[in-house]
Amino acid sequence: MALFATLSGALAFSLLTHGGRATRSVASLLQDAEQALVWAGLGVDQVALSGQRFTPDSDIFEAIDLPNARSLLTFDGAVARARIEELPWIETASIARVFPGSLDIRVTERKPAALWMKGERANLIDAEGRVLSGVKPGTPVNLPRVAGKGAPQQAKALLDLMMRYPSIWQRFELAERVGERRWTLHLKDRVTIQLAADREAVALAALASADNLGALLSGHDLIIDLRTQDRIAVRRDKRTAPQS
Repeated sequence: MALFATLSGALAFSLLTHGGRATRSVASLLQDAEQALVWAGLGVDQVALSGQRFTPDSDIFEAIDLPNARSLLTFDGAVARARIEELPWIETASIARVFPGSLDIRVTERKPAALWMKGERANLIDAEGRVLSGVKPGTPVNLPRVAGKGAPQQAKALLDLMMRYPSIWQRFELAERVGERRWTLHLKDRVTIQLAADREAVALAALASADNLGALLSGHDLIIDLRTQDRIAVRRDKRTAPQS
């Protein structure tokens, strides 16, 4: 391949400068040199994609910028890979040149970890909080739900913590980020748990216990306020309580 490239470059120089007897402007020479490489069989004329499921092929082709990648020798794989990895679903990408004129592109896509509710809209996010794509209304998605500003970036730590406590996790419906600093949990049967900032682990451990506090999880229409240290406030949620 190295010998072939060297001979191709020498041939291009000879053709463009009439054996070295004439010279042109650098810009013109480079453009013509690329055309000569294409004539020599080093043009990018085929691209193989693999690994993509949710990312449209067209988005990857656009990231490669094929119209400006005319030959394998001038194609900047590092820049193209960085552009591909900026696409929402793409976690990693690799690009291999396959002489004489092909590119082999393999990607690994991110995995959705939760559903971020934002008003009437819902977005899939991964464990790092990266927004992957929107979800059409009515589409069934079997993922934990979070809401509120800053929720995607902080969701993983909370969800991992809740999964340690089956009595809470099995009743979990939505985690709402409040003021970008604390969480409010919404469980089945309209049980709401207001957590303090940075004390989620202590509160969830207490709720999952077999004492009187843990027994509150089996209730309904309750607001359990754990925001104040060493103080628990429980009240009926009148907004959702059934009318008599």
